Amino acid sequence: MSCELNNQNLEVIKDADNYTQMWKELWSARDTAWHLTHRNPTLVKYEDLLLNGRKSVRMLFPMCGKVIDMKYFWEQGHEVYGADCAPEAVQDFFNEQKLEYTSEKLDERAQIYSVPDKRLNIIQTNFLTLDNPKINKTIDCVWDRGAFGTITEDEQKLYIQTMKRLLAPDFRYLLLVTEFDDKIWTGVPFSQPEEKVREYFGDFCEIQKLESKIPDHVSLYQKHMQAPLKVLETSYLLKPKNRSQA
Repeated sequence: MSCELNNQNLEVIKDADNYTQMWKELWSARDTAWHLTHRNPTLVKYEDLLLNGRKSVRMLFPMCGKVIDMKYFWEQGHEVYGADCAPEAVQDFFNEQKLEYTSEKLDERAQIYSVPDKRLNIIQTNFLTLDNPKINKTIDCVWDRGAFGTITEDEQKLYIQTMKRLLAPDFRYLLLVTEFDDKIWTGVPFSQPEEKVREYFGDFCEIQKLESKIPDHVSLYQKHMQAPLKVLETSYLLKPKNRSQA
């Protein structure tokens, strides 16, 4: 399914571009308390489910920041694509991981940074506008740690369109979202209850809820939200929906 950039979508993208400015400013100030300096434990736990026995996949990290899991999967022989709006996030990743890289302009909205073997790449762009023939319909695996939960509902609709454009026919997708009382906290991140996940992904995905747990870094959420909220991180495995189920 391609993303038709009609006037309504263009307005959403304009709003999202304004929103990405916040993330750019946070990265510029290195105000990135959410960044993990180790591999994400949920991804480690469910890595085998995500890969499903495949030794070489094309993997996507939407709104990736400088997550170190990208380097891990590249070292395992996979082809990795990250996407993030902040140039500091992209450059910090390659510099901190001590990786040689080159950069190339893809279009007026996107710059791609790649290691010499071209199997580890980060595209600096607004993820909602990501549309490139090189990777459309080719993404085998997705790891989304919180990206879906940091954007508005209108932007989430474009996120879904972007994913439909990028995903290969036999994709697997690990989605990690947060849940809490959104009457107490209404800002970023946004609470993503199970019914909302099923509403947005259910028309093209078979959805398996893996677990809900209190995250080890729950105090960071509570400090950010300035409230002693009960916060859960919930993980889902998404697979292509059987056409007979659609």
